Amino acid sequence: MDRYQFEDLISDYIENNLSMSQRKEFESYQENHPNAKEQVESIKQLMGSMKSMPVVETSKSFGDNLYKRIALEKEAKSVVKTTRSFAGYTPLMAGLSAVVVIAVVVLGLEFMPVNTNQAGFQPYMAEGTELNIPDNNGLSQDKLLAEADDDSTEIDATNQQKHDFENQIRLVGDKRP
Repeated sequence: MDRYQFEDLISDYIENNLSMSQRKEFESYQENHPNAKEQVESIKQLMGSMKSMPVVETSKSFGDNLYKRIALEKEAKSVVKTTRSFAGYTPLMAGLSAVVVIAVVVLGLEFMPVNTNQAGFQPYMAEGTELNIPDNNGLSQDKLLAEADDDSTEIDATNQQKHDFENQIRLVGDKRP
């Protein structure tokens, strides 16, 4: 006899429902294993304390109400929302996602330039339109161009004017007139 068989037969042993051969086998297991005796004694005490407990009074409709509630709980568990899903999406969300992907692809293809060597914008000029280009007032083309050794970040010391802001600045707490 193993431990599981022994534990299954404890209540039958206490209530004296075992055959003689089973009872002898049970008692021999109990003698060979000291923990088994303790287990039988603790279950005897537990059964005795349960029998000595006072009976709890319930209403007459308690059993019927309990069965109804159990039936409702079983039905609630059995009713499972069965919605088909595609890759975790509900059909509505999968459809909306597909529409968004298609719209992004179509718009991306629409705004893609046809020829990569050309810019996306081509100016349109009406026929017969004359361009009004201002005259350079007699200056030669060479004078209009900057010299190669010129630096646009240099500041001419001769053209610099010094400004005196001393009397023009007023601070918040300043009491000058």
